[in-house]
Parts: sequence; C-alpha cells; structure tokens
Amino acid sequence: MWRVKKSIVEDLIESSKKIYPKEFLCFLGGDKTSKEITEVVFLPTISGETSASINVLSMPFDDTIIGSFHSHPRGSAFPSKADKKFFHKYPINLILSLGEQINMRSFDENGIEIMLNITGN
Repeated sequence: MWRVKKSIVEDLIESSKKIYPKEFLCFLGGDKTSKEITEVVFLPTISGETSASINVLSMPFDDTIIGSFHSHPRGSAFPSKADKKFFHKYPINLILSLGEQINMRSFDENGIEIMLNITGN
C-alpha cells in the first residue's frame, strides 16, 4: 500500500484551492520500492476549468518522480479517459475532487483504484 504524509496531502489540497476553479496539476516524488510519496514536484503547467497540461520537455529526467496529482474543480475524483491514458506513466496517481465535498482517490497505472495510507506529519 502506498503511503503519504498528511502534510503533503494538505499542501496538495491548499494548492488546488488556490488555483480553483481551474485544474491543478503537479507530480509526486518518492520511492517506488517502499511505495512512499515524499514530495510534491511543481512544474509549469497550463490550467483551465476542464483540463491541465504540461510541456513534456519541461519534465526532469529523474526516476524519483513516481506519480501524478491533479484536481477536478467540479465533479468526482474518478479518472476520465484522458486521465487514464496519462496514468500509464506512473504507479501512483491522485485525483482530488473539489466539488460539494472534498474527496481524494488514488489509482495505479491502469486506472484501477488503490488504497493510500495517509500518515502523521
């Protein structure tokens, strides 16, 4: 099961709220072997109300980038078809819904929902 510190989740929620009503996109750093997310990796993105994108040329050549995160300003925390195509690059992908109730879900590289353990700060 993947793990992430509560403080990282709080940073992701706060960053998503700041850019609302646009989608927020960033990447997750950590260790695939221990299945631990240890950092948020911010890169320049283009954000809109229904999508967010990144220039792939701005991605660092770094094997510690293990996942992706993005928000859905409206709607559920389930992946779209486009999300699932993007997920295949990473073993852990998080979606945060900022709809009526804040909700975060985690998915593997195939778009299958997986458990995420949120640990203390």
